[in-house]
Amino acid sequence: MLKNKYPQITNNVIKSLLTEAKKNKIKVEQIDPHFLSFILRYKNKKHYIFSKKYGLNKVNGAIVSNKYLTSKALAKTGIKVPKAFLCQNISDVKKLLGRKKIKYPFVIKPFDYSLGVAVTANITDFEMVKMAFSRIKRYWQRSLKKNPKKHKNLFMVEEHVKGNDYRFLVLNNKVIAVTQRAYPEITGNGKDSVKSLITNYYHSLKYYQEKNKKPLFDKELKRNLKMQNVSLADILAKSKKIRLRQAANVFGGGIAINVTSKAHPFYKKAAIKAAQEFDMSIAGIDLMTKDISQKGDYRIIEINSFPALDMHENPDVGKPLNVSKLILKSIFPKIK
Repeated sequence: MLKNKYPQITNNVIKSLLTEAKKNKIKVEQIDPHFLSFILRYKNKKHYIFSKKYGLNKVNGAIVSNKYLTSKALAKTGIKVPKAFLCQNISDVKKLLGRKKIKYPFVIKPFDYSLGVAVTANITDFEMVKMAFSRIKRYWQRSLKKNPKKHKNLFMVEEHVKGNDYRFLVLNNKVIAVTQRAYPEITGNGKDSVKSLITNYYHSLKYYQEKNKKPLFDKELKRNLKMQNVSLADILAKSKKIRLRQAANVFGGGIAINVTSKAHPFYKKAAIKAAQEFDMSIAGIDLMTKDISQKGDYRIIEINSFPALDMHENPDVGKPLNVSKLILKSIFPKIK
């Protein structure tokens, strides 16, 4: 019903919130169809949702869109983050390597975007640096066309952190969901080609099914196959595993696993502290560690002010969590 009423809405977060609002008898009013803008009303209270903003975070939360500044600010509070540097060109990367300020492996990524766009992780040689920089330049071209006034020819070089990738969803100083984003992998059966296994893998993912997205056969995939001495035409031996990407982002094919009940309080405390540092009522905290159930070393990679909800509400593995309702209850405490 909502899809017909608001046909321009393609954002899953907004869709989920509006759907849950209707279920809980919260009145939804669209301000103007040219903008992603709504008023939610329940009894005598109203709340605005505009663009990709929940309308919950204070101005301080805006800084997290700059991943470099976020990393630097968190480091000053004692929260563990990877070493990070801001660069303008490939010569800057050479200088960092020459001065031994960074060493292989490392990550190259935009300093101002999310969803895993143009992120190249686990870079182990300079040929990979060149490939990563070419991806950054393509991102710059798109960014310049989209918003020429805000565009900056800058990117991040960041220490590569080994471990598992977790998204903590923090709401009002409480962790309400934790999802592991498992790296995309295929397992051989001794019959099918690598290309066929990859296609089947992507078709099995809930996110790709819902979005009707095509499998990713891009430079990042080719880089990873080359690192493992495998081609698309090869028949993968039975039980042999091949990693498709060095980032576990769900949008790139990572598997979402609900691990909320397994998360150690130590990591929850770190995630909450990171959100509090920027006065954020809601935040998605990306944290890397080896084992989420045991206290140990960790790094917070980045913070998202408009975190995706579908990985928590519709995971590939584990119990779905209705985080949309928890968000709405924080706005309208009187809903049942």
